[in-house]
Amino acid sequence: MKKYYFIHSPAICFRCIFIAAALIASLSLSSCFTGIEGTQKISLSKDDKKAIMPSPEEEFFRPVAGIPLKSWEKGKKFIAADNKTLLIFEQEGLPVDPEQAAIGGKTLSFQDIESKIMPDGTFNAVLVFDCEGSNLKFNSGKSLDEAESQVFSDQIPMLIDESMILSARALLDGKKLWIKSPLWYDSAGNRISGKKYVEVTVSDVKPGSIAFPLKVCFVDESGKQAWAMLNFGNSGKESRSFSNIFSISNFRDKYPSVSDETWRLISNGRLAVGMTKLECKLSLGNPTEVDSGHDYTQTLDLWHYSDGSVLWFEDGLLTRFRL
Repeated sequence: MKKYYFIHSPAICFRCIFIAAALIASLSLSSCFTGIEGTQKISLSKDDKKAIMPSPEEEFFRPVAGIPLKSWEKGKKFIAADNKTLLIFEQEGLPVDPEQAAIGGKTLSFQDIESKIMPDGTFNAVLVFDCEGSNLKFNSGKSLDEAESQVFSDQIPMLIDESMILSARALLDGKKLWIKSPLWYDSAGNRISGKKYVEVTVSDVKPGSIAFPLKVCFVDESGKQAWAMLNFGNSGKESRSFSNIFSISNFRDKYPSVSDETWRLISNGRLAVGMTKLECKLSLGNPTEVDSGHDYTQTLDLWHYSDGSVLWFEDGLLTRFRL
């Protein structure tokens, strides 16, 4: 009977290595700062420089960005993402029922900045918006000087900067892209399972929701119409940034060693015995937990996913799975 040895938490070993490296580094540093010697200049490797450089997608989408309050002009337009948007504004007298007011989808125009004294004697900048003849006031929670440089048009809760929608539309309309996410929505707003890494053509860009203010509509190669939800954050660290959802070049070209048959499986989020770890990551994403070990002849890995899926690997190849 084979014996398997699993290291459930490889992070512990890495932690030990990290501590040892830190101790060595501290000893090296203590010998440098003598008051006579200078520290050596640290140069980044090509790989390090590449890792911190913005991706082509981040550079491409850079024009779609919020602007600071000091650059707003009177009449600058915003769209209320939901009826609940009413809750961000100060209400005088009896509170108004957001559902009854129904401002979701309506256009608000920036009018002015007022100064409001607070209980502690400080003054806050209050942004005044017009909505169909009614003034709505948003307390920024900052002084006038702070607000002018620290309040950006894409950071007002539940308000969507119309100029950013127009900018995204001008940039994307008719553009061919390769979508990375299988989470698509149909015309009725229902979630549907789409394909990953397939070519789509953008047909329109519209205001989205509270969570994801950007709705990118597209058509795939078969003529299927759908849309994807994005946030305005341009960094790849954002869950649904443009760079995380779309590629401006054929994603397939980055993996020439993957066969056409396997790529079809990956595009549909499926697996087959014999796939490599890289191919499984492309299909299902990164696992949430990894168990690694070995027996007398081979390395063994178990990948766990948050939805309960489990993948078994022997010597780096998928041998069985449970989805």
